[in-house]
Amino acid sequence: MNKVFIYFNLNSLFMDYGIINLNIVPMRKKNNAKSEMISQLFFGECIAIIKTKEKWSFIRSNLDDYQGWIRNLHFKLIKESDYKILSKADSVFSKSEIIIKNNTSEITIPTGSLLSSVKFLNYSYVDEGECKSTLETIKSFINSPYLWGGKTKFGVDCSGLVQSIFKTLNIILPRDSKEQSDFGVEISEGYKLGDLAFFGENLNKISHVGIFIDRETIVHAYGKVRMDKINSDGIYNNEEKRITHFLQKVNRIL
Repeated sequence: MNKVFIYFNLNSLFMDYGIINLNIVPMRKKNNAKSEMISQLFFGECIAIIKTKEKWSFIRSNLDDYQGWIRNLHFKLIKESDYKILSKADSVFSKSEIIIKNNTSEITIPTGSLLSSVKFLNYSYVDEGECKSTLETIKSFINSPYLWGGKTKFGVDCSGLVQSIFKTLNIILPRDSKEQSDFGVEISEGYKLGDLAFFGENLNKISHVGIFIDRETIVHAYGKVRMDKINSDGIYNNEEKRITHFLQKVNRIL
């Protein structure tokens, strides 16, 4: 008689779910407030709670599957049924900062926040923000300081900049530049607004990404979000008078 074995992942059977109900939440490498910030979660993002340890939870973002530790105070528990509904809902992301309020507070949520969760969390709009073009959205990040793990105009890293901008176009890219380089179609000429340039020692060691705004100008986070010229070798920094990042490939997403 043949035996059939069925395996269950007990963690998935008893997993809890949550939703980010603050404007910006830091995701950390370890369950410690002094630990390295590896990313950020925005208002309205749904999370799966993998495990909990004291005041912290190790979670997975529903948007990009990124995993890390966040404080339990920084999210609201929701039912699995609500998690599934919100996860399947049409995702609409803000193109600029937006002010929302409920009965007790008023908050400003950042560019790239999930608007389909505003009503679910019992908020209403105070200021619906501007409907910006893609170029305007990109340029609105100019001079934002570089912040490892950051994704907002108050501090952003290179891949966080790219992910946040593409979210405003309802396109979800991975969190890190190496994984982002696997998306889209590789091109070798005719670069235009929205094309992504990837840099590093070689194709297996992608460590930087930027966004074309025209065929010879790129916006990227290097010290701050800045515009620089780009050629076939890479990004030329006029202040340092040198190529700071060596080009490996260009992908078209849009």
